[in-house]
Amino acid sequence: MNLAAHNPQTPVWIIDDDQSMRWVLDKTLSNNGYQVSAFESGSVALASFKRTPAGERPSLIITDVRMPGINGFELLKQIKNISPQTPIIVMTAYTDLDTTVQAFHEGAFEYLPKPFDIDDALELVARACEPVAENGDDAQRLPSEIGDWQTPLRLWAKQQLAQGETDILKSATRSFEKTLLDCALEATQGRKQNAARLLGWGRNTITRKLKELG
Repeated sequence: MNLAAHNPQTPVWIIDDDQSMRWVLDKTLSNNGYQVSAFESGSVALASFKRTPAGERPSLIITDVRMPGINGFELLKQIKNISPQTPIIVMTAYTDLDTTVQAFHEGAFEYLPKPFDIDDALELVARACEPVAENGDDAQRLPSEIGDWQTPLRLWAKQQLAQGETDILKSATRSFEKTLLDCALEATQGRKQNAARLLGWGRNTITRKLKELG
């Protein structure tokens, strides 16, 4: 099925230091009507993005996380500063809950864990390239409603289970508690007792959690 037929030659950029991954995505997307440009580093892609006029920028960027030089998260942050409306799909083979949450926190459209099914990737690309509704501003495409923390958690859990992990509850609980603690401390400007009250914890509990969670 040609998922790009409704909008032929939609420009998509692929950024990955893995030549085989660039080739697979380039071939797949090109065969489905997308106009693909591939880059082997975040630095080269960022420089090219800055030189490209606003009207000629890609409709979608797909970037790996772990790359020499500028990694995927730094690239995501810098491109979002230049063009907040540009959707960016972040992909990586090194899946952990903190990485998944960070991808969404930095403004990623979606998180794509490697290895992925090509049909699933094509469906995600087609969804990311859908035009933003006309509403008078540069509203960003969002993978889900703001505050839906379950989306990155669900993606991470599916990937971990697919890899045969059996002890994911402990890892998820630790990451969840650490995120809540960080947010509470930020909201109270570092005041531990106030943060503890927000979380329903006692003084001893927050002291213990700070040591456990780092």
